[in-house]
Amino acid sequence: MDHRIRKRMQRLLRELDVRIPAPFTAEEFCRNLASAREREIHLVPWDTTRASVPCGLWISTEQADYVIYEQAAAAILREHIILHELGHLLLGHAGAVDLQGVLGTFDILDTSVVERVLGRTSSYDAREEREAEILASVIGEHPARYASEAQGQLSADAAAVVDRFGAALAADRRWR
Repeated sequence: MDHRIRKRMQRLLRELDVRIPAPFTAEEFCRNLASAREREIHLVPWDTTRASVPCGLWISTEQADYVIYEQAAAAILREHIILHELGHLLLGHAGAVDLQGVLGTFDILDTSVVERVLGRTSSYDAREEREAEILASVIGEHPARYASEAQGQLSADAAAVVDRFGAALAADRRWR
């Protein structure tokens, strides 16, 4: 099942008219995606441990999209959280997080303008969560797969190992 989802995510990534930067950074990919969509995407570091919210959120408004991520996460995990939330955005997933429960503690945005909220969880039973997780992995592997190792890039195998570590750490919030 995951193999079919992975193939579908690889096809989606090829069909996107978005430049994937090499060397890869989630921030640069986000800027490229925002430019291609002609819609702002704001990356917002936040202490998600103080509230009962996931370590990542995608919030959509009429004007822009917001990706909220755990500010204290290790760089590799922070990148994966951002890519996971962008995966929800790219796949057009519907929100499933309690809006008031999450945004009641979120003072950056007026809750009345929010159209959609989706949060990253450690429960990958839900189809949308698995799809977003796999798309995040595929995006993260992409530059490693096509860049030269002589330039200091990871091989596809090494990127897959790093991704598995990141996914394992995402399920355990005690990594800090």
